[in-house]
Amino acid sequence: MKMIIKLVGLILLVSVVVIGIIALLNPTNRKYQGLVNDGIGNEPKEEIEIITNDDLIELPEPVRRYLDYVGVVDTEKVSNFRVVLDGEMKMKRDSEFSSYTAEQTSFVNQGIRLFYMDLYLNKLKISGLHHFDKDDARMKIKILDVFTVVNEHGENMKRAETVTFFNDMVIFAPQTLISDQILWDEVDDSSVKATFTHNGITIHATLFFDKQGRLINFISEDRMALEDDGVNTAVPWSTPISEYQEVNGLRLPKYGEAVWHYDDGDFTYIKLNVRNIEYNIDGHGAKN
Repeated sequence: MKMIIKLVGLILLVSVVVIGIIALLNPTNRKYQGLVNDGIGNEPKEEIEIITNDDLIELPEPVRRYLDYVGVVDTEKVSNFRVVLDGEMKMKRDSEFSSYTAEQTSFVNQGIRLFYMDLYLNKLKISGLHHFDKDDARMKIKILDVFTVVNEHGENMKRAETVTFFNDMVIFAPQTLISDQILWDEVDDSSVKATFTHNGITIHATLFFDKQGRLINFISEDRMALEDDGVNTAVPWSTPISEYQEVNGLRLPKYGEAVWHYDDGDFTYIKLNVRNIEYNIDGHGAKN
């Protein structure tokens, strides 16, 4: 009996050590960094064009004012961008917010979005990776970077990530709104409807702007909410922006939220602080 107890104890000890070693190796982050390096390696090598006033002529007035406010004229057109974020997030409406750190790299011309997050839930580290490309959209979440608790992919994810891909363009890289993938419909002097088609998927969103030309909200009904029972539900989704800052010479969002608008009330599930944005990165960082 003592031998069995010792054997069980040894097995538990070895398991803890193995889990600890795997956690220290950060496999999810290593996967993210590898995908980023692949994306950088596949970027076109031609010289990047400069945005001029002529590029803005065909845009609806509210979008043109937004790009003027940001200050995109005489800057490079964007092939890719990296965003560093932190903030708070919660999984359920009745739960408490937990802190997170995140980094995202998007390759606009390649149609790739990579999003890595570490969430700290009661001091327990939870790592997540979103990987969106022309083939699929995948979301994998692991506890201690070892135990997979979410592994989603497929058509619903592709549609949701297409909305998010466009949302990122609007908020983090407004330079990319000069695009033939977007059809605009000006509603009034402070809002426009956008139809974005990417890799055969078409989504819709309405963008709202204030008198200064700043984007203040993005609303779409084309993103599905993953409920506790695993069912995807169509729920209006928005990302209100309430603060701006100067980042590398551009006026860009500083603080925003993501909100599900259920019939019985709104659910703000993430609060984000934008710490840095870099454009046209290569293997050594940003070019600009």
